[in-house]
Amino acid sequence: MSVREVALECLLSISQTRASVSVVVDSAFQKHAISGRDRRLVNGLVYGVVRWQKQLDWVLNHFINPRFQVDMRHRHILRLGAFQLLHLDGIPAHAAIFETVQLAKRALGSGGSGYKRRARTGRRGFQAKSGSKTAGFINGVLRSVQREGHALTYPPLGENPVEHISLSQSYPTWLVKQWLETRGVSWTLAFCRASNHTAPLAFRMNCLLTQVKELRESLKASGISTQVSTLAPDGLVFVNREPTTFDTAERDNAPEGERTLKSVLNRDDIYVQDESAMLVAPLLAPAEMQLVVDLCAAPGGKTTHLAHLMGNSGKIIAADISEQRLARLKNNCRRIGALNVETQVLDATKAELGFITNADAVLIDAPCSGFGTLRRHPDIRWNRTAAQLSALCELQFNLLRNAAPHIKRGGVLVYSTCSVEPQENEEIIRRFLAAFPMYTVEHARPFLPHLPPSALTPEGFVQTFPHEHGVDGAFAARLRRKTT
Repeated sequence: MSVREVALECLLSISQTRASVSVVVDSAFQKHAISGRDRRLVNGLVYGVVRWQKQLDWVLNHFINPRFQVDMRHRHILRLGAFQLLHLDGIPAHAAIFETVQLAKRALGSGGSGYKRRARTGRRGFQAKSGSKTAGFINGVLRSVQREGHALTYPPLGENPVEHISLSQSYPTWLVKQWLETRGVSWTLAFCRASNHTAPLAFRMNCLLTQVKELRESLKASGISTQVSTLAPDGLVFVNREPTTFDTAERDNAPEGERTLKSVLNRDDIYVQDESAMLVAPLLAPAEMQLVVDLCAAPGGKTTHLAHLMGNSGKIIAADISEQRLARLKNNCRRIGALNVETQVLDATKAELGFITNADAVLIDAPCSGFGTLRRHPDIRWNRTAAQLSALCELQFNLLRNAAPHIKRGGVLVYSTCSVEPQENEEIIRRFLAAFPMYTVEHARPFLPHLPPSALTPEGFVQTFPHEHGVDGAFAARLRRKTT
């Protein structure tokens, strides 16, 4: 299959199954033999179309009569073409249109003509008689996009900020409206723009095996240039690479450990993790602790970080809701050398948690909307609803409420999310403190002295944003149960 056929297959799968983009793309790479360079193009096309689909549809609809019905297959073909024309400078317009038309021709056998009814001619509707060739229709619409797509005018920001941001930045209307109400126009526009950028790859160093300078030199020898994180002391950020190192190696016979990006990332001295997530384990200050409990532990990023900060001494109990989720955590612990971790399958919202009574610290890295990770997971914006957000807030509070009575006096409780929503973050903490006044907030500054002031709230919580700190949006609060 061609690169664009694989991309189209992925987009159809996402539409039909609502599976995550990452799962669908990884499955396609396992199914089809694709070179490194072509994998990056497939990845860029699929993630790009998903990220920009509302904007793409808005542009395309200017050149398709509203009565003209386009099936999902051909809608995705049009989106693929429009995305290349509007967002990929590296592909010439004529090549983007030609390849998309060829894709439409190959799709004829599996999707019919792809449209119904007669569309009028003119700027706002390309003519296509029922029964005429779909390829001609695709060609005409995309040539209209090429000529006029960049000249289209969005609703004015000053008069209609909801529609302006929703259409120009490609976000659901309800979500933009919510951000405008809670954060204002400037924040919302900056956040949406930053969350449409592709996030850089970040690594957490295994501090038990290596040091920053040594790891950077080792990675450079493998073709990976890095810079030291400005937020996380154990973090490195991917800068660039020499294309030949990864693009010329065959997938199945690359030299062990160093020739492909995948094998480099499977090393025992590296854990792929966003810089914001690297802030949570140090907030527990676990170095001298004997027992730490991680109640929402899978896939293990924060669990393994805790193990390394504890020097593999003491014990960590890592819990999650299924053995399947914990299986991934166990694999990560084995690979990265986290030796002091035990696991338990449980639902921390309702399980009996008496076993945490002796814990020095408890971590609740709560399930959340994930809106802080939109750079990495653009599909989240389309798959979340306001009702789901409310349900998540109740789940988050129930996690805290179920754990709170069992934590010993003087014990530490850290709550974290990868969300930017106040109702999942500081509002949850305020609600918790009202219900459990025996807890108090401890300011994060003494535990994360390197953080810039902008990443700390007046209450002492950690809060990062992609447009301010160049990392995922995340939140963390350190609480302590009073001794009296």
